[in-house]
Amino acid sequence: MTRSPEKGENEFTVAAKREGLRTGESAEAVLARWLAEAKKAKNKRQIRKIVQAQKYVWDRNRAKRRG
Repeated sequence: MTRSPEKGENEFTVAAKREGLRTGESAEAVLARWLAEAKKAKNKRQIRKIVQAQKYVWDRNRAKRRG
């Protein structure tokens, strides 16, 4: 059985990695900050994309997977 390539990277993952390198934060912290801002602005499309980005960089549901 072969594994399919991951397709979770989007513009938010790229931007978060770049912002993290610039500010010294982790990409997870940057995405968490952006998610809080998107929730405050009630931008549902942006929230979905940030959640997808968090899943790609292994921030969301990390504790649940460790068993």
